[in-house]
Amino acid sequence: MDTERVGYARAVQGFRVEDVLHVYEIFQKVLVKIFQEAVTQEMIEISLYKEVEKLNQILLQCITIVSTSFLKTREEMITEKVSHLQNLFDFTQEIVKTFDLEKIANHILTKMTSLFCVEGSILVICREEQIQQIYNYPSQKEFSDVMSIVKKMLSQKTPFFIDEEGDIYREISSFLLKRVVSVPIQIHGQCYGILTLCNGSKGFKFTNKELELLYQFIYIMGVALENAFMLEEIEQGRQELRLLTNKMITLQEEERKRLAEDIHDTLAQTLTGIGYKIQFCKELLKRNPALLMVQFDSLIENINHAIDQSREIISSLRPDLIDTMGLVPALKRYIENFMQETDIRVIMHLPKRVKLSSGVRICLFRIVQEALTNVYKHAETKVAEVTLRQDKENIFLIIEDRGRGFNPSHRDFRRKDQGTLGLLSMKERLEAIGGIFAIHTGLNKGCRIEAKIPLSEE
Repeated sequence: MDTERVGYARAVQGFRVEDVLHVYEIFQKVLVKIFQEAVTQEMIEISLYKEVEKLNQILLQCITIVSTSFLKTREEMITEKVSHLQNLFDFTQEIVKTFDLEKIANHILTKMTSLFCVEGSILVICREEQIQQIYNYPSQKEFSDVMSIVKKMLSQKTPFFIDEEGDIYREISSFLLKRVVSVPIQIHGQCYGILTLCNGSKGFKFTNKELELLYQFIYIMGVALENAFMLEEIEQGRQELRLLTNKMITLQEEERKRLAEDIHDTLAQTLTGIGYKIQFCKELLKRNPALLMVQFDSLIENINHAIDQSREIISSLRPDLIDTMGLVPALKRYIENFMQETDIRVIMHLPKRVKLSSGVRICLFRIVQEALTNVYKHAETKVAEVTLRQDKENIFLIIEDRGRGFNPSHRDFRRKDQGTLGLLSMKERLEAIGGIFAIHTGLNKGCRIEAKIPLSEE
């Protein structure tokens, strides 16, 4: 039995069979040499001959046992490796078929629970350092005591092990039997989840060999989760692009309609009146030339009024103050008009002047327009605040209200309502010129919109 253990141990340790048998070959050579010297000196006796023969038989038997044990162990190791590779191949082949998080999670849990022969397993899906979803298998099994520990360990992103007594360890070699094994799923420096193998109270064997095998599966899990998240982000980007495209078309049509109404109600009617007055002047020229000068004065007044109306329409499309006086005066005038029209008080923190390119000026102006429009339509508040400041590297714009806010969760933020589309358009405007958009809000917590544009983008 001890001889078999030698063969097993040397096989596991990675020795070659020649190395293992070398020591026995040395003993055999020593016996042969002793026997040869005894023959040369004519000192050989029957008893010595029998002892040498007996020792030689023992050595041959040991060589046979060790060789058999060694080769058998190596064969078992190769078979085990092939089995692990087959499991890894089957797991990979199945998990790459889908990008659905729930299907990926179910496949991970069922496979790991079966492979490591545990009662159940838990998969915590993480995104941006936050728990997004929790899956457990079997689904009806509760691991509430384990989950509380997993959540505490989330920030550390290192494996941990719990023994049968409930003590937590960081080193796997501290003890043989584990009740809980928890390993983070990390790839490319990003943690996408935590996989936990559990037994109720009974420990299960889990050594460095099992941990090494688990890490091979963990890498495949990380790739699958990363791909699923990437596809989700692509789909979200496509959805946002569709929403923005639809909004652009809608806004374009609304702007055309508004322009048509403005021109019809103001400039067109004024020009029509001017046309009638010119026709009247032609008739006066024949009948009563003395009254012609009075009508000319009225005609000039109407023409000036038409010019003013044209300027108002042009200014509504792009405030001329932005180009002539700069961003700050244009913002002041717009905010003052906004307060008069809406009865919302806007607290302004504006510098005396800022030196910015035309593209950045119009971008910041439109963001203020969009943000204050959202305050008027959705915030249900009477107070808002606009802050513009600049340092050596960046220009900052902050629009804040004390209204009802909204739920900034992933799903709600992308609803197809006008408020959401306004936020998306602000984000797109900023990113188009190299800026950064951020929003901080919550139900009944108001809303704070932040825009930062590097001055290097000027």
